[in-house]
Amino acid sequence: MISLDWKQRLKMDTEDFVSRKIPQGDFDIDIVYNAYPKRIDNKIPSEVITFVAKILASKIAKNMDQYLNFYDYLWYKKGENGKQIFVYLMKTAIHRKPAIFLDYVKKVLATSKDVTDINAVLNKAVVPLFKKESKKYLDIIYNWLSLDNPDLHKSIINLFIKVAKNDPTLLKYIFQKMERGWLYPNPHTIKNSVQFLKATYKIDADFYFSVYDNYKGSRNPVFVEILCHALNPISEPEPYNRIVGYLENWQKSGNIRIKKAAATSLKTMKKKSK
Repeated sequence: MISLDWKQRLKMDTEDFVSRKIPQGDFDIDIVYNAYPKRIDNKIPSEVITFVAKILASKIAKNMDQYLNFYDYLWYKKGENGKQIFVYLMKTAIHRKPAIFLDYVKKVLATSKDVTDINAVLNKAVVPLFKKESKKYLDIIYNWLSLDNPDLHKSIINLFIKVAKNDPTLLKYIFQKMERGWLYPNPHTIKNSVQFLKATYKIDADFYFSVYDNYKGSRNPVFVEILCHALNPISEPEPYNRIVGYLENWQKSGNIRIKKAAATSLKTMKKKSK
């Protein structure tokens, strides 16, 4: 717990940093908290960083779009503490001006290779938007899958799974968005769709199997590869026998991709059912 004396000092130093340092382009925020005497694992306690971020957000809240260079500095130059402050500030900024700051965050995450950092931004700064207009913001985040960043894709699909678990009524909506992408696949379409479809099994098994029923006659190799790779082990005789029938049918295809995907999945399913 931060003592009252230190809270007062951190508050004064943060206000001074905002009024004097930032306007001069001096963004080294650690000058505010480095004097704090305690360390946990040789690091400034997280609650101190959060306290400073909270004061910062309150001081720049009215003009947050004027501090983009500062946010860049926090994210790219100030390590773990900078990213923690960045996430806190983006939570406030996105809530106040979602159009501006979702676009800004998209540009930042487009080049991020750390899934933990990406998850922190999505879960703490972006997810709160879903409480009011889920579909509007799901649409925006879905479009981020067009960025060539597999680490970002993985985090976004995990976010979609989390959203669908919390509100199963959104499962079909999210799936249909991904399903439309099957017609115009990019290098990440199959992997992303497999990750999401596979997870739907634990959210709504009936819906999961309905997807296979719907595409049982497909001869599109992209569709079949997604369906085959997204198969979970099935213990019940039905739908096991039904799905095996679909696989056996695809295995007879003259298309090498369909034939290979079906044969591999069929072998795996039969092996795990023993």
